[in-house]
Amino acid sequence: MENLKNRIHSDFTIIDFEEWKKAAQSTLKNQNIDEVLHKKISSSISINSIYSREHVRKYFDLSFPVKLESTHTISLSDWTESQCESDLEVATLLHSINKDIKNQSIDLLIDPNFFLSIAKFRAVRYLLEELGRNDITIIAKSSIHNKSYSDIENNLIRLTTEAMSAIIGGADKIDLTPYNSKRQNDEFGKRITNNILILLEEESYLSKVKDPLSGSFLVEELTSEFVNSVNAILKKFDDIGSEDELKEYVLSACKEYQNQQQILLDKQKKKIIGVNIFQNKKDNLQNIVHGNFTNIDEFEKRKSIIDNYNMKVYIANFEENSINQPSLVMAMNTYNIQFQISGVFELVEDAYNTIKLYNPDIIILNGNSDVERILKSMLDSYKVLNIREFSNNSILKNIDTLINNIEGKE
Repeated sequence: MENLKNRIHSDFTIIDFEEWKKAAQSTLKNQNIDEVLHKKISSSISINSIYSREHVRKYFDLSFPVKLESTHTISLSDWTESQCESDLEVATLLHSINKDIKNQSIDLLIDPNFFLSIAKFRAVRYLLEELGRNDITIIAKSSIHNKSYSDIENNLIRLTTEAMSAIIGGADKIDLTPYNSKRQNDEFGKRITNNILILLEEESYLSKVKDPLSGSFLVEELTSEFVNSVNAILKKFDDIGSEDELKEYVLSACKEYQNQQQILLDKQKKKIIGVNIFQNKKDNLQNIVHGNFTNIDEFEKRKSIIDNYNMKVYIANFEENSINQPSLVMAMNTYNIQFQISGVFELVEDAYNTIKLYNPDIIILNGNSDVERILKSMLDSYKVLNIREFSNNSILKNIDTLINNIEGKE
C-alpha cells in the first residue's frame, strides 16, 4: 500500500515546499504567495491551490477499505455478481451479519439513483441501529453496472454523484472504481478518480455536516419506504427456510432484475448518456473487450459488432399505417445503423429493383405474408425480416438476428 502511495509522486522531482514558495514569490510582483495559494471566495469558503503529500496520502486512504485487516467483510459478491435491487441487496447483507462476530463491515453498492442512494445508506444506518450493531462499518462501493466503456469521461460524473450520495447518506468509507477501469485501468485513472474524494472533502465540506438532508420530506419518505421494503424482504427470508433455498431465491431474483434492466436499456426506456442516448459517434468500440458482466457490457458488445461490420439496412414498406417512424429512427440510431426507409411500394418488382440499387445487408419488410414470400424468393441472397410492428422494441429484439446474419456472411 505504501509503495502504491509513493508512486503518486514518482514522476516528479521532490523539492522542499518552502523552497518552492520562495522561488514562486520571486515571480510575483505585488501579491503574497500565501494569499495566492489560499484564495477566499466568500466569507466562509476558500480555495486551496496546492495539496501537500500528506493531503494525498490522507485522501488516498479514503478510497480503499484498508486498515480493516481484522474485520470480517460482508458483500453481495459473496452471493452473486448479478445486478440486484437495492432493497434486496440490503436485506441479504443484513441477513448475513453474524451476531457472534465483532468488527464486521458491509460492502454496500451505491445506487445510480441519487436520492434513492441517499435513502439507502440512511436506511442501513437505521436498520443497523435497530439490530444493535452500530459498530459495523459501512463501506460504500461504486457499482460496475452503470459504468461504460464508451465515452468513459461520463463515468467521472457518475462517480461524483455516487460519492456525494454516499457521503450525504452517511457511509463510513468510500471505495470508487477508477473511471477508466473498463479501458486502461491505470494509475492515472486511479488518481483522477481519487481527486473526486479530495474535491468533495475540501471544496464541498460535505464531511463537516452530519445527515445534511435530515428533515427533507423526499429523503425522509424514501428512507421510510426503503426501511419498510427491507423489513418485508427479511420477513420473506424467514419464511423461506433453509440457506440453500434462500440463496437460490436471491440468485433468481437478482438475475430476473438484471434481465429486466437489459430490456429497459435496449428499448431506451432506461437511458444512459453516451451508451444508448447522446452517443459519441467518434468513439471507437471496435477494440472493446467483450465481457458479459453487466447490461451495459452486453449492449456495447452488440453495438461494437455492428460498428465493425458497418451494416446497412433497408426498410421495404408495402403498408401505410404500420410504421412508427420516430421510434424506428431512434432504434436504428441507437446502434449507429445506416438505414433507408422506402415509400409505399405497390409492386414487388419495384421494391426488388430499389433494393438491388441500395445493396443493403439486411432488409426489413413491412408487408403481408404473400409479399414476404415473393420478395424472399426474388432476393434469396438477402436476409428478409418481416416485422409487423415498427417500434423501438420490435427493431431491437431483432438486433441479435441481424448480428448473426452478418457474422454468417463473413
